[in-house]
Amino acid sequence: MQEGTGSAKLTTHLNKKSRTMAYARLAPMAVFLLATSTIMFPTKIEAADCNGACSPFEMPPCRSRDCRCVPIGLVAGFCIHPTGLSSVAKMIDEHPNLCQSDDECMKKGSGNFCARYPNNYIDYGWCFDSDSEALKGFLAMPRATTK
Repeated sequence: MQEGTGSAKLTTHLNKKSRTMAYARLAPMAVFLLATSTIMFPTKIEAADCNGACSPFEMPPCRSRDCRCVPIGLVAGFCIHPTGLSSVAKMIDEHPNLCQSDDECMKKGSGNFCARYPNNYIDYGWCFDSDSEALKGFLAMPRATTK
């Protein structure tokens, strides 16, 4: 009886060893298949192109939700990536008509009313005199255009 259990243990040990060797031989093949699949089927990762002209009324601005439109005129602007917002914040402070509040318009001397752009992606507005015809035209513009 003792001999039978010894040979069974030896057989079990050899089976485990051969399985381990099989796994070791398959590992390089698995790595090769993984590398080949990433080369043949690359994932498409594109950064948003935040260059060019835009309209503050365009939704989403600059053809991407990752970009922002900075107005340089009442209905025209240029696209930027949000990482460049610190330089844009300085430009907004220096621009005579861009505002975030009525007080800012009065401080800049370019009106007494800050009319916000009807676009969720723009955090500021344009300064007007509250009784001007230009303000009435601005407020009559469409909310936002979608493409």
